[in-house]
Amino acid sequence: MRRSHTISVSIDRSYDDVYAYLSKPSNYGHWAAVDTGTFRPLANGDWQANTPFGFRYFRFTPPNAFGVLDHAIFEPGQAVWYNPMRVVPNELGSEVSFTFFRRDGMDDAQFTSAVEWITTDFLALKSLLEAQRRP
Repeated sequence: MRRSHTISVSIDRSYDDVYAYLSKPSNYGHWAAVDTGTFRPLANGDWQANTPFGFRYFRFTPPNAFGVLDHAIFEPGQAVWYNPMRVVPNELGSEVSFTFFRRDGMDDAQFTSAVEWITTDFLALKSLLEAQRRP
């Protein structure tokens, strides 16, 4: 089995608000580690952008009624690895979780660094969505 780490963040916004925001791929560049100037849709439904780790493609799960936000981030010509991501209600707020699986060729330091990047992205998402509800 691959080593994994699940990142979870509580967001003081309703499930409906959080899911509506996260289910739109165009919002991804506002909180994730991508160069927003290069984040654009492709004709096949995928997206592309430059990231701190190089040029990547993105594939997102279509909107659904279950809070599933699985997506893939992959390099051109490489295997597509889907990343499980969910949003669930937490009383009047929401809980967003993401499980990262260690990739082939990734050492412990690279795995830890990837988890730190993802955690930073989630904290940016939390700040962004919670700031939107303030007057």
